[in-house]
Amino acid sequence: MSILVSQIDGHKRCSGRFSCGMAGIATALMLIFWVPVATAAQNPYSMIEGISNELLIVVRSSGKTINSNPERYYSDVDRVLEPVVAFDFIARGVMGRYAEQATAVQRARFSRVFRHDLVATFARGVANFGDLDVKVINPGTPPKGKQVQVVQEVRGEEGVTKVSYTLRRNKTGQWKLFNVVLNGVNLGKTFRSQFAQSMEANGGDIDKVIANWSAD
Repeated sequence: MSILVSQIDGHKRCSGRFSCGMAGIATALMLIFWVPVATAAQNPYSMIEGISNELLIVVRSSGKTINSNPERYYSDVDRVLEPVVAFDFIARGVMGRYAEQATAVQRARFSRVFRHDLVATFARGVANFGDLDVKVINPGTPPKGKQVQVVQEVRGEEGVTKVSYTLRRNKTGQWKLFNVVLNGVNLGKTFRSQFAQSMEANGGDIDKVIANWSAD
């Protein structure tokens, strides 16, 4: 995942706490919108804003334990994300074409590893930034079509990061996010590219890729 962070930052080093933290926040906030969490009667803009606010409340109340008891903090964050994040769906997408080559056991194992790593990455990224202003650009009315672009702004002392979410409504009327673009970087493609590169580096050994998958 270090590849992802470097691309988001435009291949520049993080300068100061804000720069690194903003990348972590924006990268991680996108994760909560990969599953259908709103019905046709709900406003996807308000839904995304509400979930973001809930997560920031947890960060403000539990983030201080990241040094003394990080796993407890990660667990608190995971409990918030669990109802709305389809970790299996995300993990399978990250595996890309290699998901068909993997066994059911390997796919399940990668999903578990990916989930823990992703939650930990998110939790670390936002631990010290509970005071940032996260705002969804809401046009005020629910979309009438089957697809919508939702733009979110993350504001801090040194600037604004914009994240664009593309959501589609499925046959049952649920909203499902299938892609995120952050400062011109397609995050879904970046994760898949990282997995593919790791497969090549490990000679196509999926077990080694799973064992070595880490945001660190």
